[in-house]
Amino acid sequence: MSSLYQTFKTDKNLETAGVDLSYGENSKGEEMLITIARAGGSNKAFQKAMAAKTRPLRRQIETNTASEDVLNKIVVEVYAETVVLGWKGIEDEKGNDLPFSKENVIKLFTDLPDLFTDVRGQAQEISIFRAEIMEGVAKN
Repeated sequence: MSSLYQTFKTDKNLETAGVDLSYGENSKGEEMLITIARAGGSNKAFQKAMAAKTRPLRRQIETNTASEDVLNKIVVEVYAETVVLGWKGIEDEKGNDLPFSKENVIKLFTDLPDLFTDVRGQAQEISIFRAEIMEGVAKN
């Protein structure tokens, strides 16, 4: 049995310092890691950026008339600024190292929308930001 605290209490430090998502190996045999903070929770920068970028569209969002493409672009930008904290082993389409930058995060997520969907889902998943989960991973 688990308590509600075990189920829902997160590590506030992990929410802002981030956790690594592994995406296998790149063409050089290096592990591909994307470090993400939580989208929400203790990540106040995420909440502030999302509010600021959507403020001009508030009326359109409320009436469900905002363009899905525009909203998706905003979300990608906010993730590039406040959720994706870094990466290692990430390459471009030709196998060249892709340095970490806001612009390259946006390019990668625009080129690979399914990757963005995965990262977005992980960043919203509270279980990966629970301290006991990370302690168990470290022990294995």
